[in-house]
Amino acid sequence: MAVVDHAPRLPQFDNLDFDDFHAEELPRRLAAGNGELAADIAAGALIKSFAWRLTDGRSVTYTVGDYGIEIRPGDDAELVVEVSEQNWFNYVAELWTWVGLMYAEAAEMVRGDFGLFEDFEPVLLAMYHGRPLYEGWEPTVDLSRSFTLEDDHEEMSRFLDEAGFLHIRGVFSAEEIEALRAEVERQRSEATPDDHRSWWATNADGDEVCCRVTHMDDRSKLMLGLIGDRRLDAIGALGGDDFAAYPERGDGVSVVIKLPSIVEGLADLPWHRDCGTGGHSITCPAVSIGIQLDECTEANGQLHYLAGSNKSSNRAREVRDGWPTVAISASPGDVTVHYGHTMHGAPPPTGAPVSGGRRTIYVGYHKPIWAEFIPPGQGYNDILFKDGGRILSPEEFQEQSS
Repeated sequence: MAVVDHAPRLPQFDNLDFDDFHAEELPRRLAAGNGELAADIAAGALIKSFAWRLTDGRSVTYTVGDYGIEIRPGDDAELVVEVSEQNWFNYVAELWTWVGLMYAEAAEMVRGDFGLFEDFEPVLLAMYHGRPLYEGWEPTVDLSRSFTLEDDHEEMSRFLDEAGFLHIRGVFSAEEIEALRAEVERQRSEATPDDHRSWWATNADGDEVCCRVTHMDDRSKLMLGLIGDRRLDAIGALGGDDFAAYPERGDGVSVVIKLPSIVEGLADLPWHRDCGTGGHSITCPAVSIGIQLDECTEANGQLHYLAGSNKSSNRAREVRDGWPTVAISASPGDVTVHYGHTMHGAPPPTGAPVSGGRRTIYVGYHKPIWAEFIPPGQGYNDILFKDGGRILSPEEFQEQSS
């Protein structure tokens, strides 16, 4: 069962009524400027009309017209998405996205497909929330800059807010990194595809390989000790004074393992946002701190960020040539930091990998609302487990479901 199905309902997420929303609230938002923004974004979309059809038969269509977005009853549209009223609300409240609805099997494509839904989603985000589309960013900071913990934290916080990411050098000692590596390898060796804690993929030799282990803090005092570490707490506070780690929720203290020659499974993460399945309204802003256990280079699939993308949407995970993408070259003991809404990804390794793959331990810092909404022991990534620990990419999931 998906986390949004039984999470506690918070006052700011009082249910919207489908009919009232389209008769009163959405027209008000469109007239306030969202309509013009959405129409501009829709000019580059693959379709010009979208319809929600509820399982009780009610429906509404959005059409890109000469004067903005038109709302009318019915489902005469190029793309028709059928959902329950609750899941329609969950989408409008950003508790689900197109991909979350897909993995949760909570939406039926009556006309069109999920690819069109993904392409049109920035239009919906503009209509509902006034969110602009990322169309490049003129850097206001030196994107090649890295920091140390001795640097001014207000300056680091401003850099994070503007660029969406940080690289902090030399946070952990060589001795600490060696101990963390050993614990990662112990837990990786004990992981199995059916433990619901680890992610698995298939390499070119046909071997099932572990590419992620979650909730390592449940089985290790060393990993649990990262929660409350003064250095990580100081870094987490760069995102907000009330940010804290809640390891019993989400993925806890996890490790991502970058391996070569993966042919199936979600090991080589494409451009994405951490709120990509849903939860933006309760997750973001959130800070993800990555402790680098190995050299981070192009050869072993280093992390890339799309600078300045933490306050916008993107069409179909689009990253164009000429946009300010930053590849992070880091050393063991360094830390990377990014907002969950910042577009980021790690392409396949291009050369000989480090022994055992490139490993990064992640600890997330969230606002208190995260802990209020997400029940202990659950997280948004739970919906990805459809085939044991084999995590399918969106494309693989659609192919398997068709």
